[in-house]
Amino acid sequence: MWKSLAFPQRVFQGDKIRFNNSPREVSADTMFQVVKADEHYFEVLPISPECDTLQDFITKKIVRYFDIGYYVQVEIWNDE
Repeated sequence: MWKSLAFPQRVFQGDKIRFNNSPREVSADTMFQVVKADEHYFEVLPISPECDTLQDFITKKIVRYFDIGYYVQVEIWNDE
């Protein structure tokens, strides 16, 4: 189930996320995997079947926790 990520919630390496307000070049169904999680930011890579077409557009996306809720809406996958 998808759950909105809210400030001050953190992600962990290996988590799967998606962006609610993604750029038009990225499908809303595109999922990303967290490859690095730090205190102030995290890094993601696309993991959807379309990721081959996205490789030129996105190699790694860095998201600052400060931006969540202000500029970026993120949902995290929860297996529960």
